[in-house]
Amino acid sequence: MPCHYRFVQRIAAVTSLESDALAAAYSVPSADEWRAGRWVRVNFVMSLDGSIVGSEGLSRSLGTEADRAAFWTARGMADVLLVGAQTIRSEDYRPSPIPVAIVTASLDLDPGLRMFAERTPEHARPVVLTTHDRATQAPQWLREVADVLPCGSEAVDLAQAVSLLVARGWPRILCEGGPMLLEGLIEHDLVDELLLTLAPRLVGSSRHLVTHLGGWRPPRRLVPSLVVEHEGTVLTRYRRP
Repeated sequence: MPCHYRFVQRIAAVTSLESDALAAAYSVPSADEWRAGRWVRVNFVMSLDGSIVGSEGLSRSLGTEADRAAFWTARGMADVLLVGAQTIRSEDYRPSPIPVAIVTASLDLDPGLRMFAERTPEHARPVVLTTHDRATQAPQWLREVADVLPCGSEAVDLAQAVSLLVARGWPRILCEGGPMLLEGLIEHDLVDELLLTLAPRLVGSSRHLVTHLGGWRPPRRLVPSLVVEHEGTVLTRYRRP
């Protein structure tokens, strides 16, 4: 029986990562392809052996020129960045002109974090998505530097969180980590697209993209829509079928 192969779009010669071709490759689908009036993307870099952190224990230590170009390209197309508090702390996120929505059930945030301490009027005001109880207990310093939004009781209700961001006029949502947040988004069928960079390195770390106890039954399926190679780094896009 003959085998049929489907060739995924591939930019074979990406000589300039600032080119219009890369921007076109990462363009957000038109609104008529969105679900519930929004498009949720997840962006991760991963080593050849599945690690999401490099030798320094940070995702950015896996980064290559191509990954950084893809990272900033995807950011430039987002209305809001969705990030877990652990990633904010470990990667020491800086303030951004694009709104950053921080997911935290514990509200374990410190005023000394760059996200808050280095913010100037040119940066967007962060949003903190937490539980109803924690929202009522938010310290005054946090309320002065961020909008604290309740969503969920014992845990952050991610479906409600996404709806709150859309209601604020931010339908193009880009999740930048971490893995627990990604797992929750997948669990609740909120991921429309995965942007995955494969870095040409073997790390040996046990920190993988997703580790779901018992696995998902059935497994979640995504369809590749783009594969780009640049000096050993492979950039991919996977969409919901």
